[in-house]
Amino acid sequence: MKVKAQIRLSLYERGIVEALASGHGYTAADARALVVEYIEVVRRLGGYDNCGEYAQLLDRARRMNHPPSQWLERIQGIEKGELRDRGIESEERQYLQTK
Repeated sequence: MKVKAQIRLSLYERGIVEALASGHGYTAADARALVVEYIEVVRRLGGYDNCGEYAQLLDRARRMNHPPSQWLERIQGIEKGELRDRGIESEERQYLQTK
């Protein structure tokens, strides 16, 4: 029998669970399950917005059938684009050289 590892939620992540339960009609168990399902996304985004904002995003993702993997792929795509971005000075030089 395989035992599933229990994920320990941070205080911030527990705040998202509470916001889902109080503002979006989830039971406490369902809210926790949703946060655990999207835990990689929540941790990757870093907790800059308030818990209610993340609760709204997770609820919308669930309703629109956007799995965590799709969200993570989008984040990785954005990060790769940022790595390729050479900054405004590069754009200005390119513009000035073509004039």
